[in-house]
Amino acid sequence: MEQKHTYVVLAGAAPDTANHGVTALAQSTVLGLTERGIDRFSIFDNGQDERPDTSSEWPQGATISRVGFRPGRRVYQACNMHNARLRQVLGIPASAVSAMRNAAAVIDVSGGDSFTDLYGAARFEQILLPKLMALDCGTPLILLPQTYGPFIHERSERLARMVMSRAGLAFARDALSFHNMKQLLGDMFDPQRHRLGVDLAFGLPSEETTVRPLDRPVGLNVSGLLWNERSARDRFGLSLDYRAALIDFVTQVLDRTAKTVQLVPHVTPKGGESDLVACEELRQALPEPVRSRVRITKGADTPATLKRVISSCCWFAGARMHATIAALSTCTPVANMAYSDKALGVFEACGAASEVFDMRRLGTQEMVDELFDAFWTRGNQGRLLSSQVPFVLRRWGFQMDAISGFVKASMLSGSREYA
Repeated sequence: MEQKHTYVVLAGAAPDTANHGVTALAQSTVLGLTERGIDRFSIFDNGQDERPDTSSEWPQGATISRVGFRPGRRVYQACNMHNARLRQVLGIPASAVSAMRNAAAVIDVSGGDSFTDLYGAARFEQILLPKLMALDCGTPLILLPQTYGPFIHERSERLARMVMSRAGLAFARDALSFHNMKQLLGDMFDPQRHRLGVDLAFGLPSEETTVRPLDRPVGLNVSGLLWNERSARDRFGLSLDYRAALIDFVTQVLDRTAKTVQLVPHVTPKGGESDLVACEELRQALPEPVRSRVRITKGADTPATLKRVISSCCWFAGARMHATIAALSTCTPVANMAYSDKALGVFEACGAASEVFDMRRLGTQEMVDELFDAFWTRGNQGRLLSSQVPFVLRRWGFQMDAISGFVKASMLSGSREYA
């Protein structure tokens, strides 16, 4: 283990989930802090024990170790988060607990938008646990820019309020989330600690595109969560048929324009949520004569590479939050097919709230029409993003300055939890 208080623990952004949005959060955080002189990180992931990570995907100069801290029923495994929590309570050594106790700070991003009980009690406990463990270690906790809520159950809301009130710093990633934070905290809100920020993924660099403007395709992220799960319509209260809307929209793009279509998977795990499986099924569902004009992105296995693919499109649409943030941050005209409120605030920060189309309120044909209208007016949005996004990127830099300043102060003083 590193010398005490010379490194930070990063939780809620495991880079081994095949969710490139979550990996983007981890890489952006490490990049922003390394540029500001904080270059040692212990990152919680789904692996085994503690081991070094020498991957070239991390910024030059960063020293990364991984610590297994995963959910699941195999609580007998040392890398299981519930095993680590039990060891902490009983005073038995555990790698994750030692990492937290010896760190200058625990920085936690909750996957960007998972600090909620909307996805069930088990998922909420997974998100909550590292925060509680950090506080119980007496280590300063920083909540990186994220959403807060919604909370269905009073117990969840109470626990979230407690965590936010005891955090050394807590950032909301957009104005709507900041409002929710203030409402949740009530008279415990402290403007010095509870702040408005921007999504971490805005700071992720992109590989430069070589696609000529006239050759740029229409880009589309197909969410495996919505395409593959037959229960998704009821689960999220959608008022449209997601599959039918995408099939109709892509068919019309191919019929009414000379454009090709680039399907871009952003989450590619094995199992039911894979965007790649959804992309392949969408292509297969199209009329056979036009399939040759539909390509699927394969082999783009890093967030930076995917960001390049997305920025190479003339216009982009998707339901995955961080797929659309990759477009926003590169000033690529984009529409979000929303199944919750989480996209609205981020788009609003870029002056693009009108490009968020709510699948809980629009019917199938209405969605297709809205997407086409957004596609035809993409030039206007591109110019708007070019004027607004530089301000968002500047705010990203300001928040990283504040986070690094807090961590450096903790390193120097050896101070523990905010009281």
